[in-house]
Amino acid sequence: MTRPDRTTMEGMIWNANHVLEQALSPDTPGVPRKMIKHCKGIILLSVVEAGFVFSGNVGTGVILAHNEDGTWSPPSALGLGGIGWGFMVGAEIKDILICVMDDITMKTLSAKNQVKFGGQVSATLGPVGREVEAGINFSSKGGGGTYSYTFSKGIFGGCSLEAAIISVRADENTRFYGKSASPSEILFEKAVSAPTEKGVEELHHKLDLLREGKVLIPTAENLENKEKLRAAAEKAGVEAKGFQKDVVEVNATEEAKKEDSTFVN
Repeated sequence: MTRPDRTTMEGMIWNANHVLEQALSPDTPGVPRKMIKHCKGIILLSVVEAGFVFSGNVGTGVILAHNEDGTWSPPSALGLGGIGWGFMVGAEIKDILICVMDDITMKTLSAKNQVKFGGQVSATLGPVGREVEAGINFSSKGGGGTYSYTFSKGIFGGCSLEAAIISVRADENTRFYGKSASPSEILFEKAVSAPTEKGVEELHHKLDLLREGKVLIPTAENLENKEKLRAAAEKAGVEAKGFQKDVVEVNATEEAKKEDSTFVN
């Protein structure tokens, strides 16, 4: 299935659901359920590895808070590397799941416009296995820092985010929710309600399954709904063109050629 434009919230939510489907697949060892149970939040990203121009990773995604009653907040929009990349082609895509394990890190991610992994926020490769505890001391305040996982070409494992910069996409939050709200208000203060039939309900359901250590085998109905949401996300991407100030159109293949020619000369 072709991915939709992922510069809009609709597209980022679609991709977040796609990331969780990979984490819930019976073909992967999975993320420790106790980590999900005790985490303070989840980040789900779609990333392009770009060794040219931007010298690192660029991507988009969402962050959700894990409430004390076990429910999940509406998503807040994020960018990785400081720009959007919905028009990038010809580069490898990696899907990333990040478990945020303490309140301080969640507050940092929701309060600042830009946060650097390895600087303000520690980044650690996460242990795998749905029943693995990995010696992490979970407490009511969380285990501390973040644990990351990557899904690329069907391969599941750890992913280093050292030096990566996460940015808030305030304008996209405003477009999606129809009102201005800070990440903190979205994640912790219930200042917005997620629109229905945009994939948020599915996102919350998959996070619950992940927390319970379960697997998910998509049914025909699931796949039909996924395609419906994909089409809606693609339409939202077309309609949002020209309004997104943080999206830069880049052709990854052409930029890589430019880099190669620079080294040759």
